[in-house]
Amino acid sequence: MTGVELVLAGLIVGVLIGATGMGAGSLMAPLLISVFGVSAVSAVATDLLYSSGTKLVGGFRHFKLGNANTELARWMAVGSVPSAVAGVFLLHRLASSEGTRIDGTLKNAIAVALILVAIAVVVRTFFTIRALWSDVLPKDGELTRRHKIMAVGLGLVLGFVFGFTSVGAGAFFGMALILFFPLSTKRVVGTDLVHGALVTLAAAIAALFWLPTMHFTSVGLLMLGSIPGILVGSQVMLKLPEKALRGSLASVLVLSGLKLLNVY
Repeated sequence: MTGVELVLAGLIVGVLIGATGMGAGSLMAPLLISVFGVSAVSAVATDLLYSSGTKLVGGFRHFKLGNANTELARWMAVGSVPSAVAGVFLLHRLASSEGTRIDGTLKNAIAVALILVAIAVVVRTFFTIRALWSDVLPKDGELTRRHKIMAVGLGLVLGFVFGFTSVGAGAFFGMALILFFPLSTKRVVGTDLVHGALVTLAAAIAALFWLPTMHFTSVGLLMLGSIPGILVGSQVMLKLPEKALRGSLASVLVLSGLKLLNVY
């Protein structure tokens, strides 16, 4: 991997993040594995650190703007933070006991997660999910005890998947926020990013301790390309149809998953 190639990769992913509002974790790991030949474990570790940087920037911005339901983000983090750390720890133990043999299993897990993320993106983009729950979930309503329990439970399941594969922090949690909680669209995005900052930071810290194959220089070069890419992508979003952009992202995710599964 050369520095120029990594900066370019970061630029491409950054444009997609800025244009669609998602994609950091879902795109970077398969790119590192398929294009740059990085081992699956190293790709997950590097991706976790990279994703934490992008989520922290976005989460802090929405927090300052007051676009997030911080109470819901905290309740979800009660489940997702420890389970994401547990996912990283399991990956560490498997990598220690099985060595390079874990790569094939991890690639398959990432591939399945990518395809599920693609389905989530399609549903979130092309179907009016909120209408199905409009009588039950008023926009920006108060959190009930049931909401809080559901937030912790969803965090436990989805956080573990994220910690083990580095995929789905935005798409899975964003879908859950739309389906099950009383949030307006603006608050879904803000809450997703604030929660994402919490869970990705925890997973990245765990990876620093347990996955020493993390490529620090690569993360720096990826971020160097991603920051201007996100700015460019946010401008592209204003000029191109959102459904076309997210539909394209879903196609890329499916193709990436199939590639990791050696379907083509």
